[in-house]
Amino acid sequence: MRIDFLDENELKARFIISDANIALINSLRRAMKNLVPSIAVDYVDFYLNTSYLYDENLAHRIGLIPIKTDLDKFNMPDKCVCEGEGCPNCQISFRLNIEGRRTVYSGDFTSDDPEIAPVYDNIPVIELYEGQQLMIEAVARLGTGKEHAKFQPVSVCGYRIVPEITIDAGRCTNCGDCIDSCARNVLEEQNEKVIVRDNMECTMCMECVKICHDRAISVEETGDFLFTVESVGTLPVRTIIKKGLEILKEKAEEMNSILEL
Repeated sequence: MRIDFLDENELKARFIISDANIALINSLRRAMKNLVPSIAVDYVDFYLNTSYLYDENLAHRIGLIPIKTDLDKFNMPDKCVCEGEGCPNCQISFRLNIEGRRTVYSGDFTSDDPEIAPVYDNIPVIELYEGQQLMIEAVARLGTGKEHAKFQPVSVCGYRIVPEITIDAGRCTNCGDCIDSCARNVLEEQNEKVIVRDNMECTMCMECVKICHDRAISVEETGDFLFTVESVGTLPVRTIIKKGLEILKEKAEEMNSILEL
């Protein structure tokens, strides 16, 4: 398997995976989405809530706030020495005590660790009115997407097949119908000829093939896959990819050890 990055920043990456079958590609997608751990609020202790929202509604909102994650600092609860009872090695607390007429934002939470804080400070949580007060403690821990969507480190994680588009110049009459039928603007006219502008944008809908009366266009699979991954900010996108690959490797090694018994 070979990975070639097309573009990348801390939150988004587009890359091509070659020399791999679709089962492995889909396994990587599922691993990044459901098996790579990240930190999210697990439960909230309400000491005082005189707002217009029920405790359950507020807890749900707070749980969806993305939190910066350091996988080297925390253990998964089931692999911690406390055996899931809760300790500084597997969980962290966020405190909030606000009163008066104002909007409460994610940046108003005080963390036990300044480096483990909400990714964005401007996420609105609730609007308090005169005389209302909110005093809470939110406890966060590591979890995975297969447990709850709030632990997913990605907002977008998908792939599509990279096609090979061939235009037979001998058959093509340059009528332009294929260009008009393509919603992704994959084809264009240049020097009175229909050419492929960008095959990466092709979704293999086959509309150009269907509309071409001269049968001059063919769209075939190449065996390459275009991956798009966007992080919610809890982890850098490259860390998510590497961790997903490591998890797949661990599972394969575990399966080998089982078969050898």
